[in-house]
Amino acid sequence: MKKKITLAMLLAAMLVLTSCAGKETPEDDTVISETQMLIGGETEGIGNTSAETEAIAPFDYEANDLTGYVRLGQYEGLSVTKASAELTDEEFENEILYMLENYAEYEQITDRDVEEGDVVLADYSGYQNGVQFAGGTATGQSITAAPNTGYIEGFAEAFIGQTPGQEFSFDVTFPENYGNTDLAGQEVTFVCTVHSIQGTGTITPELTDEFVKTNFGYNNVEEFRILYRESVAEQKAYMVESNMYADLWKMIVDGSEILAYPEKEVQRVYNERRAVYESYAEYYGSTYEQILSDFFGITDEDLQTESRNYVKEDLVMYQLMKETGVVITDEIYNARMQFFADYYGASVDELIAYYGEDTMHTTIIWQELMEHVASLSNITED
Repeated sequence: MKKKITLAMLLAAMLVLTSCAGKETPEDDTVISETQMLIGGETEGIGNTSAETEAIAPFDYEANDLTGYVRLGQYEGLSVTKASAELTDEEFENEILYMLENYAEYEQITDRDVEEGDVVLADYSGYQNGVQFAGGTATGQSITAAPNTGYIEGFAEAFIGQTPGQEFSFDVTFPENYGNTDLAGQEVTFVCTVHSIQGTGTITPELTDEFVKTNFGYNNVEEFRILYRESVAEQKAYMVESNMYADLWKMIVDGSEILAYPEKEVQRVYNERRAVYESYAEYYGSTYEQILSDFFGITDEDLQTESRNYVKEDLVMYQLMKETGVVITDEIYNARMQFFADYYGASVDELIAYYGEDTMHTTIIWQELMEHVASLSNITED
């Protein structure tokens, strides 16, 4: 089966555009394997939070009369400029280069021993009293051979001085307060093999028949370029449309007046957002304030303001829905969900599992509203 070729973009980017434009969720680029989480420290992973907050029921925007909360500004006859959706040859060639760069791999070194600070590609298996224990095995794992790199003391350091291609073993002891009681305070043995040392340079593949066949299932470069261009052009047109909707949305929000806030909803949103940051802080052994400042560049006051703005945009969106008479029927919802699933190469269930049904429902409402607003607007194309 041929893979659907898409621009190097995430559904998350679409959700930022097609849900409320000012709503942002922090992204964590750190990928931690299940095995590293097991041998990497004392916590159970992101998800636990020290915040003990009051459980507040979500505010029902659809059921409540919102006229006491928000007065909408102009949403009919707005003027907006829409960028050209034509895909130029230069844009297409740049997209091919960007795609190839995404397949670039680090140079792999095998002709010297591991030095401190090297990133190695390795396999390892952990044994307790001669029996392999669950979660202590990984293949093709990237490990930084240095202290304080997320593993239990002595694990990553044991790779220093090892020779690629040669099996070796070592003993380490889990901390007494380790989260897994079966391993806490226990000595275990790891049997490992370093495959290679990651170099600092990268090797970008060439666009060849073999490359497109291996990675995309197409027969040759010519076939690939034809179909890839169609896909890139389709997605540029979609993003141009989405950017225009975002411009219209900003005009509507900026022109609307908040008369009052449902304060419990503001508190609920703040509680949920703070709990996420606190779970990051707990996982990385930091404080809530440090995580906000060092990793995200914001303060708690900023988070409170963001939470209030989040609610503001929901008030505007749902009041706009009421005033325009836009209704999300089951037919519209199902069709939109299938469109998103097909467009981004995922299943409907995968979208819901990853983003949540509420997020997808809000996205669909926003998309329907903005298409309606666009139909009432004065659009000038570049």
